[in-house]
Amino acid sequence: MGVKHLEQIKSIVLFLLVVLSLILTFTIWSYTPNYQYIDETQVDRVTVGEQKKINDIIKPYRIVLREDGFWRGTVSTSSINKMMTSLSSWNASKLEFLQSNLTDGKINDMVRTNNRMTLFFSGEVPIKTFQSILHFEQDDLPNMTFDHLIIDWSKLDARNTLQLFLVSEKNRTLYSTTITISPNYFYSNIASATENSVAYNEIFRENELSLYVSGIDEKFTQFTYYIDDISPELFKEALFTDPSIAKKSVDSSDSEKYTDARSIMTVDKKNKTIHYVYPKTESFLEIPNSDLLYDSFDYVNDHGGFTGDYRYSYINVGRHITEYQLFMEGLPVFSSVTSTRISTTWGENQIFSYRRPYYLLDMDISEKKKVQLPSGLEMIELIKGSDIKMSSIDEILVGYYLVKNENELLHTLEPSWFIIQNGSWTRVTPELLGGVEDGLE
Repeated sequence: MGVKHLEQIKSIVLFLLVVLSLILTFTIWSYTPNYQYIDETQVDRVTVGEQKKINDIIKPYRIVLREDGFWRGTVSTSSINKMMTSLSSWNASKLEFLQSNLTDGKINDMVRTNNRMTLFFSGEVPIKTFQSILHFEQDDLPNMTFDHLIIDWSKLDARNTLQLFLVSEKNRTLYSTTITISPNYFYSNIASATENSVAYNEIFRENELSLYVSGIDEKFTQFTYYIDDISPELFKEALFTDPSIAKKSVDSSDSEKYTDARSIMTVDKKNKTIHYVYPKTESFLEIPNSDLLYDSFDYVNDHGGFTGDYRYSYINVGRHITEYQLFMEGLPVFSSVTSTRISTTWGENQIFSYRRPYYLLDMDISEKKKVQLPSGLEMIELIKGSDIKMSSIDEILVGYYLVKNENELLHTLEPSWFIIQNGSWTRVTPELLGGVEDGLE
């Protein structure tokens, strides 16, 4: 083969190599990998309990009725649930502002008026949150809160209309709305919701809000529960952004910590509580009250954190704090040996601080024991004869006192009377009353 032909072959091969190179380069530049799409909703979310709806959490702790000059009341969970279910089926008219600077006397008069039912809430409820329960015809609701919801049916028979009054004890404001409803439907709902009601009494106090207590001696069930724990490891998986890098350290036999580079979770094994903190998110920016409550609820509910009958009980908008109180059989649970509250402090677009118990009241193992407590009227007389000032009491109610047994795996819920003063509870004991027993223990 001549040199001339050899050069031609080389030129052709070189040309083909150049073309092949261009094709490969184009293919690399234009290639899009066929990655499998991962749907984040398919990722298993770690939960510590069942998720709930917000109307499971926003509930009154008491219902009081005034009819034909007589008082009735109930704290029954079934009655309260029936009433809240009825509320959720109603459609309210436009919310109207009626008055500010409400006096205690005015609020007492409103509750005392015949043909009215009052729902008492522990914490101020933002109306923009409550609209998920009671539907309003307007979208632009005011930024108001309430803790008394008064239902007036005095004009129902004549006009097929209920009037609802929303009272804020803290802000001293009064709003109103109306509900169009048939009398038969309303009365059947009222009868169902108040079937467990008992005789009540108003305890009038000069220049103070009245107190409302039962007028009969009641028997309450005492429970003994086996205490089960939700593993702190499960909370680690639920709360940390990347649980795999959260390291555990043991401080003592009663305390251990989980931490990553950004957050820390402290476990108090003695009191069975955890405290999770994400320090860099601390914020003092103003948050609307409804947003604060929704953010708090969503955070706890996202990992199924409402592991009992926890009810919204307190909000501090300035400090971004929201709290939820544990209830059992319609009664609040208090304790000196552990926590019975869930508390969140919201930060900058996410949680800053989260405190809660990690125990469960798992199984009632004892025979049902009935404990008879003095009536509310008897309790008032006992308190009046003690060093406790009636004017210092914000609320008086029956609750459960959670105590440890000799076997620390067992805890007992003891029915007791409690007084609330400035947001703090005190168990009413013979010692508190100066040695008077009278069925208190």
